Amino acid sequence: HIQAQITGVIVNVNTGEALPYVNIGVVGTTYGTVSDLNGAFELYLPQDISDSYSIRSSSIGFISYTLTVADARRKLPLQIELMPTSLTLPEVLVKPGFKNFDTQGNINADAKMVTNLAIQNRPNQNLGSEIGRKFHTRKPAYLQTFRFYIARNNFDTIRFRVNVYDLNGGKPGVNILHENIIMEINNRKTGWVEVDLSAYQIQVEKAFAVSAEWVYASSKGSQLGFPVTIPAVGATHFYKYGSQNKWKKFPQMSACMEVTLAW
Repeated sequence: HIQAQITGVIVNVNTGEALPYVNIGVVGTTYGTVSDLNGAFELYLPQDISDSYSIRSSSIGFISYTLTVADARRKLPLQIELMPTSLTLPEVLVKPGFKNFDTQGNINADAKMVTNLAIQNRPNQNLGSEIGRKFHTRKPAYLQTFRFYIARNNFDTIRFRVNVYDLNGGKPGVNILHENIIMEINNRKTGWVEVDLSAYQIQVEKAFAVSAEWVYASSKGSQLGFPVTIPAVGATHFYKYGSQNKWKKFPQMSACMEVTLAW
């Protein structure tokens, strides 16, 4: 299967500025990637992919842009211009000190099953894949920390984006964040990674999902995996394989991750 390559750059239509960490991929498939710090991307497609499939580019704070595979092939290299959404950000309310804290999730790091994110030979072709978990709160609360566990990693540098979603039909729906929260991990580090979310004033209610999305990898490396517990009674695990693919939902399973809420 020879692969056809679509290359290009993604910019802000108003400023011409390069846009990093944009998800680009063929909608509803495993073919996808994420733009680099210079807005550039390389998307590999199977030779026999239909010209009528849609390639979508999407990013927090921008209107998604879609074109067909046929159009993309005619315009190489692509210059994709994204239009900012006119988001009115909520006023930041400085809250008094929190009195209640709740930590929940799965801390079983010894699970035998490991979900592997990296694809041999073409690690960047799985960028945009995400692993998440369902959480819930009885009262409106603020997210304080998110922790996840890496079982395998032989990359010098990797970056994850933390995403927080409302649930729609039991799966992650709208991303409620207004900005990218990027976490860099160096020196082939494995084990717990903790992200401090307290400064972002992320409010959650009832059930929601938090995920770690793989958005960058240095060129040398072949393994990146998360432990997954089966069965995990009452838990719900989410997995999205490919930058513009659909979410899959797995009841009674859980990645090794937890959140701390405060109110």
